Amino acid sequence: MGRIRVSRPVALVLGGLFALALAVVLVAPVVLRGGSGTNCAQTLGYGGRTYQARRVAGAVQRLAIGVGVVSGCGVPASNVNIRSLSGVAPARAVTVSGDATSAYVRIGLCPGTDAKALLGCLRR
Repeated sequence: MGRIRVSRPVALVLGGLFALALAVVLVAPVVLRGGSGTNCAQTLGYGGRTYQARRVAGAVQRLAIGVGVVSGCGVPASNVNIRSLSGVAPARAVTVSGDATSAYVRIGLCPGTDAKALLGCLRR
């Protein structure tokens, strides 16, 4: 039996196609799942309202006000201790004990506001 001889340019093209096919196979599950998970935001149910987790800068936690249920992003629902935010009505936003980088904002409030401007919007 003889060995098949392939020219160098043909071998390079075949190798490139194989590499491309391998990349597609490895990346497809991430794309089909909707990205790397960075766009997912957990939700919080508290006091009959639904809040969504948002990044916030400079938030100060105040009083413990109750227990809520956090869920979403592939994480099972769990009870969390809820605290108020300084200068923000709990009907607008709350936070979770121990989390200084995010606030749970009532859905529909301050859409598109970045982390630095979010507290100012919530205090209006």
